Amino acid sequence: MSAASRVRFPRISTALFVGLAASLSAAAAMAPEAIVGPPIAIGETGAAVADPLVPVPAETPCVVKLYSAGSATGTFDDYANHPFDYAPPPGCAGPWNKVVFKADYNVTTGRQFDRTASVWIGGTNVYFGTTQEPSTARSPGWHVERDVTDLSALLASAHPGNAALYNIYNSTYNGSITGSAELDFYPATPEFPAPREPDQVLSLSADPAGVYANINTDGAPLARTFTLPANIDRAYLDVIAQPQSGDEFWYSCGPDAYASVTGCGGTAFREAEVAIDGKPAGIVPISGWVFTGGVDPYLWRPIPGVQTLNFEPYRVDITPFAGLLDNGQPHTVSVSVVTGDPAFANNSQYFATAATLLLYQDHAASRLTGALTQDADSGVHPVQANTANPDGVHYAFVVTSHHNLVTRGYLDTPHGRVPSNVVQDLQFRNSQQIVNASTQFTQDITQTSSAQERSFGRPFDGPATTNVSWSFPLDMDITVQVANDGSETQATTVTQNYARQYSEGGPGGHYTSSRRQSDHASDTLNFDASGAFAGPTGQQASQDYAFTDSRGACYSRSISATAGAVTSVTDGAACRVHGHTH
Repeated sequence: MSAASRVRFPRISTALFVGLAASLSAAAAMAPEAIVGPPIAIGETGAAVADPLVPVPAETPCVVKLYSAGSATGTFDDYANHPFDYAPPPGCAGPWNKVVFKADYNVTTGRQFDRTASVWIGGTNVYFGTTQEPSTARSPGWHVERDVTDLSALLASAHPGNAALYNIYNSTYNGSITGSAELDFYPATPEFPAPREPDQVLSLSADPAGVYANINTDGAPLARTFTLPANIDRAYLDVIAQPQSGDEFWYSCGPDAYASVTGCGGTAFREAEVAIDGKPAGIVPISGWVFTGGVDPYLWRPIPGVQTLNFEPYRVDITPFAGLLDNGQPHTVSVSVVTGDPAFANNSQYFATAATLLLYQDHAASRLTGALTQDADSGVHPVQANTANPDGVHYAFVVTSHHNLVTRGYLDTPHGRVPSNVVQDLQFRNSQQIVNASTQFTQDITQTSSAQERSFGRPFDGPATTNVSWSFPLDMDITVQVANDGSETQATTVTQNYARQYSEGGPGGHYTSSRRQSDHASDTLNFDASGAFAGPTGQQASQDYAFTDSRGACYSRSISATAGAVTSVTDGAACRVHGHTH
């Protein structure tokens, strides 16, 4: 452990995700699939999450190996891109019912920071996350999955690929990282038909193989200009914005004037914004991910935080812009990240960003006409309140934001005029209570972040109405105490709660789903009077995951750990309580 990792604002860190695929929400008419979690052994010390595997039909998939652990591509002991060639499965042409990305990673025993991991095909992101940290006695291995069925149009042809896992590997940071990855293609059957998937998949990455872009907070956006098909009738943008460098702990930042107290500036507010030709097109909340080296690495052994090993993209409905995008002219799509301080002087605070444009086309028309009729943006106007006690020890910082965006448009199609309306509403609040004395530093952070999106209109090949409710609150308490003899302790507790509620309705029927995840971790780091690390105490962690939907599907898992080892795994308890199948 580096000396920096025991202080309240550690070094650069990075992040990953396992979650129930969003495509479940679009599968209202399909047969239910079994939802199961990976096996977790009692006593596991490497990595353990409560997330389920991606549910798949009871069919044999066609498997495409992307790269293998130990190969040149699958050995990440350098700071370089690792290219590979992708080709679709021979003799297994689509349409597919489901396509699943699967990867397995391992870090050898030793010392290594958490690292960002991402996999790309044809410039498009298929996986984004971070790694588990090892120790001198722990060589963690873990498995991640992502439903990438929405990328079927891209995956139907050959493309260059890239595995990006930039790792500093030397005599000091001697944890070697390896990984393997594959795509599993499940052919469509009468029981498990192919869903309606995007006709075009386009990445904002300019690299033909793909790599994320580092965009400075309050700086130039990630942007790309496209000339698009003239018959788009639905459009979405999937965004992942991962905090890096000085913004890794953005939720602990303060106003620039108090950056010496909080450790970083720009306030504790961050938000991603989507624009089309400079017009506001969508708002993306920043997820409260905490990586496995964050604040105290022992908090996350063996249970990492919510989505830490597998980030989930945030999807924005930009369909009201379809009439504009269909005019045959070039259009620029961009993503930026803003803070709550318009005078913020950026000092290497940035976000690693990936964005994927998903386009549905009207197969009955080669060209559609229409217009964007309303683009009403309240703007982002965070309010910062600061209290600095005259004693120079006690501080309170509160930043709040309410951002609303309404976009409306229409398309004239062979089916008649089709309106499209999207209303987004984001609420944010971060409150920090700080004690900054010579023998004590305390930072209590309470953050709430929620987003509501309602889409309504009448796309002929999609749901007439969808509602998404998203929240990702974070509570973190850090207290550093220095005793009279010079010994020191750092006690930390962290609670994350993620929730996503979804509903849709239209000619295909109605569908609802509910997903909740939580993670709680606590630990105390101990240092003797010379500053030498004396070990952790009180190391506890737990994680819960629950999913239900209107088709009768249900999954729940609770895991707990003490002193760095899994002590219990409970499956299905929430399903039994609510009378669902498991």
